[in-house]
Parts: sequence; C-alpha cells; structure tokens
Amino acid sequence: MSQRNVPTQVAAASVRGRSVPAQVAAVSVSGLGYRQRLHEVSVELQGGALALIGPNGAGKSTLLHLLVGRLKPHAGRVSLFGHAPRSKEAAPLRAYVPQQIQFPAHLQVREILLAAAQAKGASVEAAEFALDRMGMLGFMLRRAGALSGGMTQRLALAAALMDEPPLWLLDEPASALDGGGLERLATWARDHVAAGGSLVVSAHRPEEVEAFASEALLLQGGRVAGRQDVHDLFEYRVLDGSSAARPLPAGWQVQRRASDVLQEVLGSRDE
Repeated sequence: MSQRNVPTQVAAASVRGRSVPAQVAAVSVSGLGYRQRLHEVSVELQGGALALIGPNGAGKSTLLHLLVGRLKPHAGRVSLFGHAPRSKEAAPLRAYVPQQIQFPAHLQVREILLAAAQAKGASVEAAEFALDRMGMLGFMLRRAGALSGGMTQRLALAAALMDEPPLWLLDEPASALDGGGLERLATWARDHVAAGGSLVVSAHRPEEVEAFASEALLLQGGRVAGRQDVHDLFEYRVLDGSSAARPLPAGWQVQRRASDVLQEVLGSRDE
C-alpha cells in the first residue's frame, strides 16, 4: 500500500495578536559570524527583554542588523520565531528602530504617522495611540524639520511600534531622548513584555539598561563575554556610603556604579 506525504501540522500560539509557532524562541542565534565584526555568537530569547551591552565596536548594531535582515551572516544561523529574518513570515512579527532616522522636513507629523500606519496595515486609532504613548499628540501638525532630535526619535518610535508586533529590535533608542521620553518608552516596553512580547535593545547608559531589560548579553570584540541579570551588573550605595539592599525602596537616593564585570567588558576597569 502506497503512503502519501501528509503535511506536518505545526502548533501555533498567539503573541500580541499574531500567530507564531508554539514553543519556538523569539530569537535564536547559533554560531553567528559576520566578517570581522561578530564571531561565533550564540544566543536564544524565549521571551522578555534582553539588553546588548558592550563598548563601541563590540558588535551590538551588527547583531541587530543581522536579526532584522539588513545583513546576511557569513556563518551560523539566525531565526525569528523559527523564520529567516528576511522572510515574509518574519516581517510582520518584528519592528526595528535604528539609532538615527530622518524624515522629510516638509512633512507633518500626522502625514508621517498615517503613511506608516498604511504601510503596516494599522488603524488610525492605533497610530494616534502610539503617538500619545510617546507624548506627541500636540505635535500632529508640526513639520518634521521643526522637531528637535528628541521629538524626532519619539516620532520614529511611535511610527515603528504602533502595530505592536511580538518582537521589538531597538538600536540605542534612548540616545536622543530626554528623561520624559525615556520614561514613556520604558513604560511602553514594560507593558509590551508583560503582554507576552519580546525585546532586544542595545543601550549604553545604566538607566537605559535598567529601564528596558531584565537580562543583558555582554559583547566584547564581536564575541559573547557573558549573559547576566541586569541587577548584577551594578552596585548600589546610599549616598552616605552604606550598602543598600536590593530591590531598592522607593524614593531612596542612591549612587549607581558598574560592577567589576561590566567595567571589564566596557574597558573602563581601573588598573
């Protein structure tokens, strides 16, 4: 009796309203290499938020570019929810925000936002909600050329994240943000993760790392130097010099210091 090939049924799960393969990592990287920038990088993210930390040239942006499909690896494998980064299946499952973005100076914020909504298939309500998330509803008629660097970054984040896909890939998103913008983005990111979403973010400032992620991937010279809980990367002391227990009580005034491990990775450890 001849046998027929029966299509394999792949179990699916819903993450932030999108269907993804069940029990498949949001990000899976194995033996990844790219020119002289990355060497044998392996990392997996099932969910939650992961910060990429390292000095300039460590490979943080290169890794994000490989995850989003801007670059093609020379060695190793990378997938997003089981799909190749450049595939049509992966595209609606992730959002990417680069370090810097420029909008046509003559366009109004509203025009930029509606164009992004149309490209993503998002509703006007979703676009306006995203703009409100970043505190820019009062800038709808402002032209892009009249926006400050911080407001331009807020607009870029609102435009990219309005459809809230399961995976966010953010390359130093807070570099141009003021304190208010950072807090708004951090709140949105925490809500995203709480709803089952995943986040990979490169960051430099301690307050950014703590605001966005619970885990950190340490990169040095294009290689993985370790993976640690974010709270283990910093030491905290009350301003009078006494040790402070963690988590810190609300309202305490504290001094933050990078741990020896973090200083070594960043190349700032005192000899």
